[in-house]
Amino acid sequence: MTLEEAYRGTVRTVERQTEDGTRRLEVRIPPGVQDGARVRVPGQGAPGRDGGRPGNLFLRVRVLPHPVFRREGDDLHVRVPVPLEVALLGGEVMVPTPSGSRVSLRVPPETQNGTRLRLRGLGMPRRSGEGRGDLYAEVDVRLPVPLTGEVRTLAENLRERRGDGSRG
Repeated sequence: MTLEEAYRGTVRTVERQTEDGTRRLEVRIPPGVQDGARVRVPGQGAPGRDGGRPGNLFLRVRVLPHPVFRREGDDLHVRVPVPLEVALLGGEVMVPTPSGSRVSLRVPPETQNGTRLRLRGLGMPRRSGEGRGDLYAEVDVRLPVPLTGEVRTLAENLRERRGDGSRG
């Protein structure tokens, strides 16, 4: 299943071979399910001994890797492109969420590349049903490329003011 399906919860149809033939079952996968989790389907397992009631069927969930989000427990991590001027001076950037929407994130002035900023409660639903994990936006500072003449001049002025005589 996809991360989005794990986020929302979903229903899957599974086929099970029984001595009477093939049975199709609708299985509800709850929101927040993790990769490798077992989902119990009551009364759909093998028949009990001596005509007893059927046992439970257990399914193992596989959540596929996501191209944008990385999951750690109930928390999600996402790399967010931040323009150089926003990292230096502060500002706002838009961050994708697993629900498909985007939220505004305030980036403080002088934010270093790789800094993680927490968006509380925007991660995966907790299996307990109480709240959600967090979404961590990892700052990916983007240089203004290609450099315009004005940006090049500003960078050279900055280098001179900092006393860095090295040349690139």
